[in-house]
Amino acid sequence: MKSKKTIVRELKSLVGLMRLGLLLAAMVLTAGCSGGGDDPGSSGSGSGSGSGSGPSNPGGGEVSTPIAFSAQQQEDSTVTRANSDTPLETYVKSFKVYGFKTTSTDALQTVFPGYIVNFVENSANTSTTNTDGWEYVNQQPLGQEEQTIKYWDMSAKAYRFFGVAGATRTNEVTGEEETVGGVRRYKVTYTADAYAENETPYYSHLWYSDNPEATYGQAVQLQFIKPLSKVRFMFTFEDPTKAKETTLTSKSFRPYDGTTIKMRGDVTVSYPQSGTDIAESFSANGEAEGLTALTIDYYESVTKKTIEGENVVISPYYKAEETPLSKVYTVLPAAGQGAYTLTVSVNGEPKSTVVPAQYMDWLPGYFYTYIFKIHVDGSVTIDNVQSAFTPWTDHSATHTVYNW
Repeated sequence: MKSKKTIVRELKSLVGLMRLGLLLAAMVLTAGCSGGGDDPGSSGSGSGSGSGSGPSNPGGGEVSTPIAFSAQQQEDSTVTRANSDTPLETYVKSFKVYGFKTTSTDALQTVFPGYIVNFVENSANTSTTNTDGWEYVNQQPLGQEEQTIKYWDMSAKAYRFFGVAGATRTNEVTGEEETVGGVRRYKVTYTADAYAENETPYYSHLWYSDNPEATYGQAVQLQFIKPLSKVRFMFTFEDPTKAKETTLTSKSFRPYDGTTIKMRGDVTVSYPQSGTDIAESFSANGEAEGLTALTIDYYESVTKKTIEGENVVISPYYKAEETPLSKVYTVLPAAGQGAYTLTVSVNGEPKSTVVPAQYMDWLPGYFYTYIFKIHVDGSVTIDNVQSAFTPWTDHSATHTVYNW
């Protein structure tokens, strides 16, 4: 017969084995239920903030691809060449990204709830989530929830990404979800200030894809835009030989109805999360005050060395050397602002012309040029209106003018 001490030892061993078995079972159960696929260690589809495929194991299975980002500041599509978009890090080195996916069961799930993405010099291809120098893993501000790696869900019906770059404590971006006409949207709102361009954040176009084979697994390239517009007006002459002897004074390009040209206000960008829309919508709410008129026209002077070895100003303007050069106005985007009136005194005689309302809508990120022609009889007409999406460059840059 076993002694009492022997029986106690065997019972303790049995209890230890039972505890170990329960612990292993709990670990297996937890591994099978955690995450949803966009997060590390998850598999299959599920609810919450992610679904899709988790990392593969050494024994085989599906290989998961981490989501990574690339960011550009968009240039004019009519003049750019391959790979000519300006890297966003030239202007700002951080943006906040939002990402959503539509699952195979048509459920909408949040993948990126406003992650901070930072540009780190010389870091491209140093991690699976950093292909172009932009990293989001563990980039969260101090005291906030850890930003973890996210994986593509190849079974998802669609993905939508967008971002805001260059926000500051004095100009914070607010975001909220809403449903309009049965369509779920996420809208971001902040202040755009034409008087303080560098302090005005960028927003991105919506990145959308429902094509897993073509785009899932590739770095998401977001294209960012300033929520401001650029405008200039200029004069040409029917008879160029009359330019140097023609004086143009009292120049004014202004709204026909007497309202102001808006320079500052709140802008709202709405991104669809469902439905058939695959592009964002933009609106601006300008403050009451603004410019009453644009009063300085744009032109470019060049210098030419004379035989005597001196430089002289060559320009289609009387006393051009006394006039500001290359004047470009930065303004708040505007829609439905109506017609504009151009008035100018030609050799002391007041002249005017009207630009129809159809040419006076200003989109964010676009550069608008209004060209007026001075005729031999002294009259003035609108000669040409040009618009193009432009890189957000310094005002001193040369902007080519066509149809001069």
